[in-house]
Amino acid sequence: MMNTPVKPAVKISRSYSGLQKLLHWAVVLTFAFNYVVSDGMGRALRTFLQTGANDSLTAELHVIVGVATLVLMLLRLVVRLIQGAPALPPAPHPLMEKAAHGVHWLLYAAMIATPAAGGAAWFLGLHEAGDIHEVLVNLTLFLIIAHVAAALFHHFILKDQLLKRMAPH
Repeated sequence: MMNTPVKPAVKISRSYSGLQKLLHWAVVLTFAFNYVVSDGMGRALRTFLQTGANDSLTAELHVIVGVATLVLMLLRLVVRLIQGAPALPPAPHPLMEKAAHGVHWLLYAAMIATPAAGGAAWFLGLHEAGDIHEVLVNLTLFLIIAHVAAALFHHFILKDQLLKRMAPH
């Protein structure tokens, strides 16, 4: 009789790692900050592209925080690809699971493309990239609202503890 090796039980996490949570909430804060201080960025970009000078602290902060958001999102994507995501509770309908998966990856893409387009406008002088950046901000906001609404639906309607996966404790 042959002894077959016993595979160790795979630990299924119910929560994202501490690093994933830190990156998630850091991106939330940087995106929110830049949204709040975005007034006047079109004018600041035009001035910067025409003169090469920037006399606006708000615009300078917006650019720095935008670069930070891009770096954090790229890091977050790498960590997600390496560590994966915790197991999901059973979905009430298979389409909900597909929608959640799709929105998450669209949100990742939008959160990378948005600051990348802003950076292309600012650092490469591509005015059209500024227009794309504005459209992407609106798309990203729509995806964030859908993401938050789904999280609240899980918490208050389905009561499946899904929201605790990203809780910062």
